Amino acid sequence: MDKLLASSALFAMHPTFLAAMLKSGTVEAMLPDSLLQLAAMMSGAGQAAKPADPIREGSTLILPITGMLAPRGLGGSTYYDTIADRVREAAADPKVGAIVMPIRSPGGYVWGCAEAGDAIFEARASKPVVAVADPYCFSAAYWLATQGSAFYCTTSGDVGSVGVRSGHTDMSGFESKIGMVTTLIASSPDKIAAHPHAPLSDEDRGELQEMVDASNVAFAAAIARGRGIKAGEVAVIHGTGKTFSAAQATANGAIDGVMTLRDVVAKYSTGRARLSLMRRQAAAMEMALAI
Repeated sequence: MDKLLASSALFAMHPTFLAAMLKSGTVEAMLPDSLLQLAAMMSGAGQAAKPADPIREGSTLILPITGMLAPRGLGGSTYYDTIADRVREAAADPKVGAIVMPIRSPGGYVWGCAEAGDAIFEARASKPVVAVADPYCFSAAYWLATQGSAFYCTTSGDVGSVGVRSGHTDMSGFESKIGMVTTLIASSPDKIAAHPHAPLSDEDRGELQEMVDASNVAFAAAIARGRGIKAGEVAVIHGTGKTFSAAQATANGAIDGVMTLRDVVAKYSTGRARLSLMRRQAAAMEMALAI
C-alpha cells in the first residue's frame, strides 16, 4: 500500500503509535528509493520483525501477540491470520490444556481483526484462552483480548484505546510550494476518491466517517460478546478512546484483575483452575443471553 494513502485505511490503534507510523510513512514517501534503501542498510532494517513463536509451559501454550497487527501483505509485526491459525491449532490439540496470550501491542489495522477475534472466541468454548496485557494492550489488540475467557493486565500496564479512526493527507499545499502538479486519470471518480493531491471533499469525508462508524459498531459488539455485557455498556466500562491503568481498568470492570504473565501462567496450570474458569464463563454467557 502507498504510505501516503495509509492514513485513509481503517485503524484500531493507539493514537500516539499511529501518529508516529503515519508521520514516518509520509516522510519516507517523499524520499527517492535510493535513499530509502541506503537508510535501511545502515539501520539494519532489511527484514520485517518476526512474530514471537508459541512457548509450551507444561500443558499451557503461551502465544505472544506483539507489535503492530495487520493482515498478511501489509507491514506489521504480527499477522491476524497467524494468530487465528495458531489459536485454532492449540484449541484442537488435546495436549494443550490452556492458551495464554501475553499481549504487547498498540493495535493495528481493522482489516482481519474480526476474523482473528472470532477464532479466539470459538477456541474458548473448548479450553480457557486467557489474555494478559504485558504491559500494554490497545485498540485492535484489545479487541482480541476481550474475546478470550479472561483478561488481565500486569501491574504497571495499560489497556484501552477502544475505537476506530481513519484520515486523509492533503499534499496539495506541499506540492504547490515545490512546483509540483499531480494529474490523476481514472476510469471513474470512485477510483481516485480521497486522493492526497487535493483537499478532502465532503462526499469522501462522509463515506470515510460511515466506514469508521460501522467498524466501531463491530468493535463494540465484539467486546460486548466477549465480556458478556450489553453493547450499550461498552462505552461506559471500556471507554471510547481513553487508556486505563491496570488498577483503573479493574475498577471499571473492563478486565478481570491485575496479574503478571508469570502469575497468569501459574494460575491456569492446574486443571481445577481451568475448570472453574470454564464454568464461570458458561454461567456468564447464560446470564448475558438471558438479558
